[in-house]
Amino acid sequence: MARFDIVMQGSSLRTDQALLGICTIALIRDHGNMLLDTGHFGTRRQLLGSLERLGVRPPDIDRVIISHAHWDHSLNLELFPKATVVINSKELDFVRRARRDDWATPSVIALLLDRMRIQTTEGDEDLTDEVRVVETPGHSIGHQAVLIKTDKGAVLFTQDAMPTMRSYLRGLPDYITTTEEEARKSIEKLKELDPDVYYPGHDRPFRIVDGRLAYVGHSSLGVIVRRETEENFRIVLGTEEAEKPEKM
Repeated sequence: MARFDIVMQGSSLRTDQALLGICTIALIRDHGNMLLDTGHFGTRRQLLGSLERLGVRPPDIDRVIISHAHWDHSLNLELFPKATVVINSKELDFVRRARRDDWATPSVIALLLDRMRIQTTEGDEDLTDEVRVVETPGHSIGHQAVLIKTDKGAVLFTQDAMPTMRSYLRGLPDYITTTEEEARKSIEKLKELDPDVYYPGHDRPFRIVDGRLAYVGHSSLGVIVRRETEENFRIVLGTEEAEKPEKM
């Protein structure tokens, strides 16, 4: 069966000055090493450090599965020049003719892809017996989610077709480039797959327990402010178990 590790945990945290763009990145081990998405320049150090802790170097990555070509998911492609990039054919075509006013798809991504080996997918397609890409347009024209069969059940990386638990509940992602109808159909398609765990693109993993959504585990994120003196000011944002009701 396939195995996977979370290389980086996605987050929806943003500021009024800039988007942080921290996406979920996963290392999938099945007939070689596959990396799902690569993040962007601002996450490069963390990406390489996480891979090193997992015992993997960039040359060890055989394939990079790109869920979609937006900057926060694909700008670190150049770290893996020996890998084959697995990308939906519609997404690849769009990248090569992206408009200059498309802030989510910079032209440099097309240049990166032109220097790498490409494996295009058409719709839903098996990469191995246990790893399948699922075409889910809406957030982007050729977005693809990834379904993995593991010894602990089915795991679905929805990425930005369903970037958060909120998007599961409201039936739409946060950002749509095609049509609302396509985006809604993609989320319904992901729900019908009924995995044991959902891994969204910018949120913690969650599952359905007794008909209700429940997050799996906790997460934390440190906000660091560099001060004038030789010190950093750190604020840690994290989740924890809620306090139980108290009887007064």
